[in-house]
This record gives sequence, C-alpha cells and structure tokens, in this order.
Amino acid sequence: MKIFIKLVTILVSIYGIVSCTPKMMIDFWNGHYSLRNTAEKMRKQEEEFYAKETEEQKKLRKKNIDYCLNWINKKYPNPNFDYDLSNKKQTLYKSCMRERGSSIL
Repeated sequence: MKIFIKLVTILVSIYGIVSCTPKMMIDFWNGHYSLRNTAEKMRKQEEEFYAKETEEQKKLRKKNIDYCLNWINKKYPNPNFDYDLSNKKQTLYKSCMRERGSSIL
C-alpha cells in the first residue's frame, strides 16, 4: 500500500510539472520578459533622444514641462483617474510642448 501511495504521488508530481512547465514558460516569455525587454528598449531610446539636445533645449524643455503640466492641471483639475481624460491630457501635453518649441519622444 505504501508503494502504491508513493507511486501515485510521484506520478501526480511528474504530471503536474510536465503539464505546467510549457504554459509557465509561455506566460513568462510573453508577459514578464517581453514587457521588461520593451521597457528597457524604450528607456534607452528616450535617453539617446534627449542626450542629443543642447543645453538651451534642455532648459527650454524643463521650462515647458512645468508650464504645460500646470496649464493642463488647471484646465482639468480632476484628481480621479479617467482613461478618456488621461488621453485628453496626454494629447494636450504633446501639443503644448510642440507649440512651445520642445521636441518630445
């Protein structure tokens, strides 16, 4: 009887490991790894983009960031998260930065 219980336990354990591993690997590869990899690529691209700016452009961009964020927050002071409002704010921010002469990625 003890041998039967050990055998069943081993078979169930092996089945669990074999059946879960491919799904776990796919989830890891498509989820965690790809998101981390994409975020790292975007961070490097952003660093390279902003490293090419002159000191004057960097000062202007910082000044414009403050101005545009204050202007948008005055226009839409809603502290609650709303997807549509977030998209509006992002669009306004990009257009404000471009109108004031700051390049954004």
